[in-house]
Amino acid sequence: MERIKKLRHWTVLVWLACWGCSTAPPRVDVVVGSTAPELERFAAQELCDYLAKLYGIRTHPSRHLTIGAEAVFLIGSPETNSAVRQALGESGFGEVTDQGLVLKRTQWKERPALVVGGGSPRATLWAVYDLVERWGVRYLTDRDVLPERKEEFHLSDLDVLMEPVFRIRAHPTIQDFACSGEAWGIADFRVLLDQLAKMKFSRVNIYPFGYQPYLHWESKGIERRSAWLWYDFHYPITSDMVGRELFGDSKKFWNPDLPEEGTYEELVAAGERQIHNLIEHAHRRGLETNNYADITQFPPEFASLLKDAQKVRQLGQLMVVPGASTPVDDPSYRDLCTAVLKTIIETYPETDLITISIPEWRQWTEVYEDAWKVLDAKYGLSSVLSLSDALEAGRNRKWFRGPEGWKKSLDEVKGDLASLVFYDHLLESLGPLQGSSGAPKRIMFWGMAEELWPLLGKILKPGTEVGLMPDNFQTHVLKRREIFGTFPTDEVAGLLHLTLDDDNVGVMPQITISAVHELVKELRKGWAGFSARERFPADHDWVLAYLSRAGWDAEATPDAVAADFLQGVCGQACGVALLEAFREVEAATTAFEQSDYGFGFPVPSLMMKHWRRPGPIPEYLSQVRDHYRRGLEASRRAYRQATDAGRSLPAFWIGRLEFAVDYVNAVEAVRLAAAAESSGSTEEALNHVRQALRSLKTALESYARVARNRTDLGVIAIVNEYGYRPMLEKSAELEQIVK
Repeated sequence: MERIKKLRHWTVLVWLACWGCSTAPPRVDVVVGSTAPELERFAAQELCDYLAKLYGIRTHPSRHLTIGAEAVFLIGSPETNSAVRQALGESGFGEVTDQGLVLKRTQWKERPALVVGGGSPRATLWAVYDLVERWGVRYLTDRDVLPERKEEFHLSDLDVLMEPVFRIRAHPTIQDFACSGEAWGIADFRVLLDQLAKMKFSRVNIYPFGYQPYLHWESKGIERRSAWLWYDFHYPITSDMVGRELFGDSKKFWNPDLPEEGTYEELVAAGERQIHNLIEHAHRRGLETNNYADITQFPPEFASLLKDAQKVRQLGQLMVVPGASTPVDDPSYRDLCTAVLKTIIETYPETDLITISIPEWRQWTEVYEDAWKVLDAKYGLSSVLSLSDALEAGRNRKWFRGPEGWKKSLDEVKGDLASLVFYDHLLESLGPLQGSSGAPKRIMFWGMAEELWPLLGKILKPGTEVGLMPDNFQTHVLKRREIFGTFPTDEVAGLLHLTLDDDNVGVMPQITISAVHELVKELRKGWAGFSARERFPADHDWVLAYLSRAGWDAEATPDAVAADFLQGVCGQACGVALLEAFREVEAATTAFEQSDYGFGFPVPSLMMKHWRRPGPIPEYLSQVRDHYRRGLEASRRAYRQATDAGRSLPAFWIGRLEFAVDYVNAVEAVRLAAAAESSGSTEEALNHVRQALRSLKTALESYARVARNRTDLGVIAIVNEYGYRPMLEKSAELEQIVK
């Protein structure tokens, strides 16, 4: 018997020695538990697929060791895979939370083995993706990039136990505007969700607005009967538009999962089906889902049920909201909110969380004193903060939306007091909100004014999640970073929305990673996590790679991630040049944030607002264009130096930055045309308009050449509608005058 054991040991050593000299790949087993959860079985299949792509090893998940196996991967935990327990013993796996992952070299049945597991099935999936990343694969938002050179397989000698720095690592899906997830179908989302799982994100936010067709509900005998996409703006697809070839047979730009000309009933049925599909696929990839219940605004057919109803102060003014003096205990408002909350849970019982929010523009602002009295009597708020101090702080908030920002920040404090007392009464009256499992739904509150943060520990139940976005622009938040010390992290779970791109800068390329990194450093002081706020995933491969790493590594920095990530994607020289390009885009973004709040806001005035600003472009915009030009040159240099596998990334940025430069050129031509027209030089104005058209055409052609997703297509549709077509009309108008 001892001789047989020695012979087996010698055989294993021979197998290991021959891996480096044999042309045939080794025999490898991937072993899962006999009753492994579906997510662990998927993790095992993913590992098999990467073994084939990277090493030419053809194997399939199995429940036992096969004859001739030279190495083994054991997938799962001691609870889900008895082979893991046999290989590591009772304590060898280590103590991990449900998000902790384990990579541990061991022996099993006298074969070299690697345990790939975690404290839950989704953590096991993350462990697989972490291992694959160690093998050199890099994850973009729409695909993987495999190493340029294939290495010979060896079983990694690892002893890793990882816990996340932040338990909540979220990313958006459905948002607003045609250049966002509002334009994406489930086929598009599946690709993105797959990549987010590989980056070890833990959650996706499904945040449809109340005007969108994702929930049918009724109250007091009135049924909802109206729904729109992108604030009821429209983007016709015509033969003369630039980039027409990208839009297939569609007559207008539209969400591919929704009927273009359907009835309200058909539209909402399709919208609800899309969200069910989103939740299902997210769960299949280990991502929990957070659905938004919009109880801040209501379709106009419900106006009669809302006392003092006003049109919402938002694009299109499609919805109605409570008026400034609506009582904090208004029963009609409570009935409407109750109907929405109950319907969203009945419609989407499988979701994990429900978010209720504060409206972006507070209009419920005249009852704040009554609200304070109610909350103070119940929770003793005055022991933490006085009402006068809260109002004064709101009035003096720094760096908030221009010279008149204090008015909005003061309204936020007043309006949020009304919302806090109302939500407190609402949720107390409803009791636990139960989903399909029978367990109470977790509730997140979103958007409280920063001046009220110190009070949240008094008002909200321990452990309640609070999502926050103190400002659209990260550089503005950093001007008042002391606010993070006022959040009660020991009592409630704080989640910060990190802006990667903002709809006010809009269609322009944006990178905010330095500011994001500074905010992540603040979050490390006890916050629960973050959500990436972005509409342009193709612009943010590097930034999301950084957030992926920062979610698990407290020492992660943008530069360190860039050195690893970009070199892995396209080679060292390409990575250096591409980082230079990204820094120029970041400098342009900062210039926008400091100088022009709404330059690229995707609304009908997108281009023609510049006609109302005649004359040369301002100095800041000239600097922005210079940053984009330098970024473009660096991207072209990166392309020349890229590996074959990585060339598509700098190619995308060449097209994206050509668009940006020519877009600014078009704005400059429009302003000069307006100045010429105002001075009576019609022919000169016409020449400038023609130059604007040439610049817009070139910009759109450049973007169309590299478009990666439906956000990119949305920008092309928007700029055609609000830039190119208005210039065509203006050109025709001036030509008639010149004739």
